[in-house]
Amino acid sequence: MAKDKVITLVMVGGVAAISTSAVLIRLADAPPFVIAFYRMFFSALFFLPFALREGRGFKLTRNQLTLAVGAGLMLALHFALWMTSLEHTSVASSVVLVTTQPLWVFLISVLFLEEKPTPRMWLGLVVALTGSVLVTFTEGAGGESRLYGNVLAIGGAIAMACYFLLGRRLRPHLPLALYSLLVYGSAAGSLLLLILVRGLPLTGFSSFTWLMFLGLALVPTVLGHNSLNWALKYLPATMVSVTILGEPLGASIMAVFVLREVPSLLEAFGSLITLLGIYLVWQGNARRAKA
Repeated sequence: MAKDKVITLVMVGGVAAISTSAVLIRLADAPPFVIAFYRMFFSALFFLPFALREGRGFKLTRNQLTLAVGAGLMLALHFALWMTSLEHTSVASSVVLVTTQPLWVFLISVLFLEEKPTPRMWLGLVVALTGSVLVTFTEGAGGESRLYGNVLAIGGAIAMACYFLLGRRLRPHLPLALYSLLVYGSAAGSLLLLILVRGLPLTGFSSFTWLMFLGLALVPTVLGHNSLNWALKYLPATMVSVTILGEPLGASIMAVFVLREVPSLLEAFGSLITLLGIYLVWQGNARRAKA
């Protein structure tokens, strides 16, 4: 029981830290790919000394390295799509849609891992998709379309689902710091290549923006995402990914007070339906695991 409480507390704290991500991204005055790169780069630097200590005498197999690089690529794609979406839609819509990742974990598990879903899981999928459609087609206060940004956020959710599934296979066999270094380092390398190809600047930002880069690395990544990486050793990917349901609430509240961005009634209603559907999928999966 004590161990279960520790896991729960770590994951709740992790979600609270992750909730700061969207607002910090909005406050950083830099291209989305550059923000994503420095977030991953500083995070990898943080774990480097711990990974060197943990990795002494550890033999990394080719399969483990391949999975780690694959997880890093998916994480890079997730951040590239999601951070870009924040330029084209509201914080509330973007965060709700990017947290549909448990639905995509569920669908990928059904299609490729031959898992058998329960009726409650199918019901949750239908409910969540209905809510997601409402959120996806909401308009801004001035009537401008948010469709492009919302679709990017969904793409980010699919990439994150793939990241969680790869991490679930790899994390139980690797020390946490080594796993984080490999994944964040691979993500940073992928994003750097994309930045160089597109000719985006890597310097010339204000001191405040550099502070946002560091904040994104330390708070939502090292404290936030890494708590979920730790939990992947003990819990299924669906169970871990569903804890992100707390992020839309935290991010939306921060957006109201920091960015003065209030979600519309339809946006809030669709968000609640989406989160209810994801909860039903999680509940169905939990009952199946217990059975």
